[in-house]
Amino acid sequence: MEKSTPESFFNHRIKIRQPETGYRFSMDPLILAAHIMPGPGDKILDIGCGCGIMPLILGLRHRDVRIVGIEIQEELAGFARRNMEENKLKERVRVLHRDLSLLDLEEIQGPSDWIISNPPFKKKDTGRLNPDPQKALARHEIKLDLDSLFSNGKRLLKPRGIITIIFPAQRVADIFSAMAGHGFQPDWLRFIHIRRTEPAKLVLASGIKNGNGPCIVRPPFIINHESGSPTQEYSLIFSGKDEV
Repeated sequence: MEKSTPESFFNHRIKIRQPETGYRFSMDPLILAAHIMPGPGDKILDIGCGCGIMPLILGLRHRDVRIVGIEIQEELAGFARRNMEENKLKERVRVLHRDLSLLDLEEIQGPSDWIISNPPFKKKDTGRLNPDPQKALARHEIKLDLDSLFSNGKRLLKPRGIITIIFPAQRVADIFSAMAGHGFQPDWLRFIHIRRTEPAKLVLASGIKNGNGPCIVRPPFIINHESGSPTQEYSLIFSGKDEV
């Protein structure tokens, strides 16, 4: 395993290691995890779990859920397994080194209630491809794109199961298209702004398998005040308290 750096969150309640020079998570999965509100006994599938930051957060906050992390990159899957073990979560969180398209339902012990994902956000043939393989696979739609995420999500979710992702706001039309193409009804959206006066940078999008209700646009999530200091809502996601 390559060199790693240790970090801690939630007043040192979560300790996590991630690659020193490879792919390192940003604020995106922290914001997404803060918006996941599973029911007792729910099973959550994290597609592209990286070093396991979202399973760690959800495993800490929700003691009565089961979580399976899927990671195509062997090195990152190794980090995730180690992080679950060091945080005493390996009994409730499993990490599989798998290609999503080859994942069998039996491997995850049947369909899930919820899928979460911070998927690659750059189209395959756009922008500069990072020379670091870990970063390239995590950022460009080389092994995972929206269409494959939702098509596999449909087969891996229970009836009326939920899929929630965080993605660039400028690609919201692509999200709607992928959902519609695979039988998902958009349930809610929440746009994320660095500052209130700036265009949205990201969007949280949640859909229901075979749903038929309205799509709610939630109030915007603002990261910084105009002064540059973090908002209370953004600061809350680092506190380990209940979801925002």
